Amino acid sequence: MDEKELKEKIDAAVAEATAGLVAKNQELLGKLKKAQKDSQIDPVDHAAIQAELEQTQAKLAEAQKVVKTATTEAEKLKKAYESESKVAHKLLVENGLTAALIESKVKAEFMDGALALLAPLASLKAEGENRTAVIGDKPLKDYVGEWVKSDKGKHYVAAPNNQGGGAGGGSADGGANKKTMTRTAFDALDAAEKVEFSKAGGKLTNE
Repeated sequence: MDEKELKEKIDAAVAEATAGLVAKNQELLGKLKKAQKDSQIDPVDHAAIQAELEQTQAKLAEAQKVVKTATTEAEKLKKAYESESKVAHKLLVENGLTAALIESKVKAEFMDGALALLAPLASLKAEGENRTAVIGDKPLKDYVGEWVKSDKGKHYVAAPNNQGGGAGGGSADGGANKKTMTRTAFDALDAAEKVEFSKAGGKLTNE
């Protein structure tokens, strides 16, 4: 339930709970004003109207208190739902993307970079009680499968092992001098810079 829908339900509940009492209160106020202007009114009738008005106002105050409590509880539930939704989004998206990237043979050293690129594009699609992670209108597996074949994604994929006996294979330093970068700094790069960083075997850090 989104914030707009929740507000509409709360407003409807408030209107339903208080509409009759508000109308009765206005009716009795009108009678009381008329009675006060009419010098011929029976004091007993005047007192009865006054007593009924006080009872109605007390009930209205109680109803408004109940509505306020219900509104507070609804806000708490909404916040809890949003928190759970964020956790579910993170798990479904990150786990789903990781599985899809592994299946598409994305290099292990490029995994963090690929996740950082694709995760912001993903969303959850509701199907009844179930949630499915998608990018656009495609399941993660299908999207990643197409992405690794694109000009942007193909650089992340492990090439076939075609090094012959004479091939040097790997860098002379054994990868000891690979670059590192914080995720914040990585997110600030443009797409081409991110690809170059990943191609160079860059690693993301949490610092």
